[in-house]
Amino acid sequence: MSGPAADAFPAAQTLDREAIRSVVADWALFRDTGRFDRLRALFAPAATIQTTWFEGSADEFVDRSQASFGGAARALHFIGTSSVEVNGERATADTRVMLQLRARVENALVDVTCYGRFFDFFVKHDAAWRIQKRIPVYDKDRIDAVDPANPPTIDARRLAGFAEGYRHIAYVQTLGGASVTKGLIDPNSAAERQLYQDGARWLAQEPSVQP
Repeated sequence: MSGPAADAFPAAQTLDREAIRSVVADWALFRDTGRFDRLRALFAPAATIQTTWFEGSADEFVDRSQASFGGAARALHFIGTSSVEVNGERATADTRVMLQLRARVENALVDVTCYGRFFDFFVKHDAAWRIQKRIPVYDKDRIDAVDPANPPTIDARRLAGFAEGYRHIAYVQTLGGASVTKGLIDPNSAAERQLYQDGARWLAQEPSVQP
């Protein structure tokens, strides 16, 4: 196949991928800077999202994020490389991320750093790419004292009760009153492989797939 149609297809795919990567990057910036109307606009109708502390509708996530914004704990999301696949008006994005949370543990100020990935199911809605569903996979995390002379006191037994990939951030969040989401996907697990299979079925436009 040759001619204008063949030449236009790769360009259109490139534009779609860049638009999707922009949505992923904007999510982090809008979330961390309190631009919640713009954050809400990145989600498709009836979108859902999962985090260490929340699982449910994107609208409720935005509402609760807004309610807690400016509190004692401060979160920053850093977005890395995204692998994006597009098929028609559906797409997936698998993105490396780093979350940093500053909070207090007893009398010590700490930074918790968590490394992982966001797996997003995308749909084109009103001619724009929007997140339909987000699932995280947390690979590893750590906790550091902001002042090395004032390290936190950690309850080792309580810490060990959380999965290795996100145990320090879960520890700190639960001290602040949050509940840890059950069923979070562990890296290199059967659940992670199933997630990628679900993504492939979503791309294939299978009608039974409902993110």
